[in-house]
Amino acid sequence: MNTLKKERIIRSFITGLIGDALSLGGHYEYDAKKIKAQVGRYTSYLPPGESNNGIGWGTANYHPGKRAGDLTDTGDIAIMLLECIAMEGDGKKENYSFDNYAKYWYKQITIEGYGSCNFQSVGRDAKGCPPGLKPGYINGGSRRTLQALSMSPNAVGDQRKALAADVNCLIAATHFLPLFLISDDEEYLVRESINTVYISHRNRDPVAAAEFLSRAMYNLIYKDMNLQQALEIAAQKTNYPLIQKWLHDAIAKVDEVNTPSSALSKEIFVDDIAITSMARLWDVGKTEPIKIGKASPTEGALPSALYFALKYQHDVEEALIANAGCGGDSAARAMVIGMLLGMFIYASLSDVIQLNCVNLSVSIIIIIIITTSSSCY
Repeated sequence: MNTLKKERIIRSFITGLIGDALSLGGHYEYDAKKIKAQVGRYTSYLPPGESNNGIGWGTANYHPGKRAGDLTDTGDIAIMLLECIAMEGDGKKENYSFDNYAKYWYKQITIEGYGSCNFQSVGRDAKGCPPGLKPGYINGGSRRTLQALSMSPNAVGDQRKALAADVNCLIAATHFLPLFLISDDEEYLVRESINTVYISHRNRDPVAAAEFLSRAMYNLIYKDMNLQQALEIAAQKTNYPLIQKWLHDAIAKVDEVNTPSSALSKEIFVDDIAITSMARLWDVGKTEPIKIGKASPTEGALPSALYFALKYQHDVEEALIANAGCGGDSAARAMVIGMLLGMFIYASLSDVIQLNCVNLSVSIIIIIIITTSSSCY
């Protein structure tokens, strides 16, 4: 793998983390008007909102113990994969396996304590973590998987995958990019990217999303395709009709927004309306400001992420700011946006490293130094 390809991978990965960190302040706040009134635009990192409107859950600080510049669980779990590759497998393809990653993920939560400080364990109004507890959000699919694993902690292979929860969340399809550091074989990367979903989820939508996104990333990194071409060819190869529909919907919505005569193009909250207009109304949305396009399920979150990436493909900073301003599960969307656009914007890797030096974990810095001879100043 040449240096240019490595830099593309790391730029994309870190840009996804930047988007995730930018989303922290408004994560699970579903009212874009409230976000605009309280924050304006997310042009800097903010701590998690103390009264974010988590639809169906009520208001809470959903990330107690986190501070401005930290990651949500979207970035945290992706970093676990990076750590597993670097620390457990010495950065070598032959030392990596789904089972090793599954064990590492389980150890980080059950032994090392990741997520022991969460809004359920310390309360909705908590402003920090009690001594000995570590912050981290454990999503519903992961909680169910952990419950199943408590009965079969030594399960491996297909038996381990079967214990993953049948829950539909895009976040499960957003962790795979560190795998691109250990291989340039497309089918290996697609297969192992899919396997990362099974750490916590086995619903067919995020499984298909992982295949689609990993193929798209391969097209961008190794085949030098433009964004829309990379996405369209990846959707064809994935051969999952819903993926093709979601991509079509996103492309059509961008075209509508960019048509000056369209009513949508004249809306103040144009992006918020655009992403929710692609989605069905959730039952809870009849009384609260939500459609599924802003929530976690792949059927809404993926086309919404693609919308932002396509609309702002020449301005990733604006893409991530606009995404954060819409709220909801903005973090999972941000990781996708950052992955797809991150490789295109920076003249050198040092630019993107310096942009997010604030709260980078030691493991990320080590990987960057080893793979690119760059450092974080």
